[in-house]
Amino acid sequence: MANADTSSQGIQQVLCFALEGEAYAIPIMKVREIQAQAVLTRIPKAPSYMPGVINLRGAIVPILDLRQRFSLGEAPEDTRSVMVIVEVQGRTVGIRVDSVSDVLDLEASAIRPAPELGTQTTLGREFIGGLASLPNAAGSDSMLILLDLDHLLSDHELHLLESATA
Repeated sequence: MANADTSSQGIQQVLCFALEGEAYAIPIMKVREIQAQAVLTRIPKAPSYMPGVINLRGAIVPILDLRQRFSLGEAPEDTRSVMVIVEVQGRTVGIRVDSVSDVLDLEASAIRPAPELGTQTTLGREFIGGLASLPNAAGSDSMLILLDLDHLLSDHELHLLESATA
C-alpha cells in the first residue's frame, strides 16, 4: 500500500466550474456543498458582485456572483446558475457560477503560475492560484484557471460582507 501513499503526494483535487465558457477550478477542500435551488434574498446597498444572501439551514450565507466580480457581464437567460458554498478565510461564502462540471485530480507539476498580465486585467492576477492545461475531446489542450479563494476578496470587502449579513 505504500505506492498509494506516494502516488497521492503532489495531487490536488479541484472542483471544476464554468464562467462565460471558460473553465475554472477551486480546491475541493474549500468546498462545503453545492446548491442548485437556493432562494436568493437581495441586500440593499450591497456591492454589485454580491447579489444577496441565502438561508442555509439557519445560517445566513452571503453569495458572490463571480461573473460580476470578474466583469464578465450578465449570464444568458437560459443559464441555470449554481451556488458553490465554500470556506474563504474562515468564513462561509457562496459563489455563483454558470455550471459545475466535475472533480479532477491535478498533479502539482501540471499547475503553472499565472503569467504577468499587467495591472489592467479584468481578472486580477491576485485571484489566480495557477493555470493548468487539460487535454480536451478535440485533441488540443484547454486551460483551467485555478482560483485562489483566500485572495478573492480584500479585507475591506470581507468586512462589507460581514456587515451586510450581520
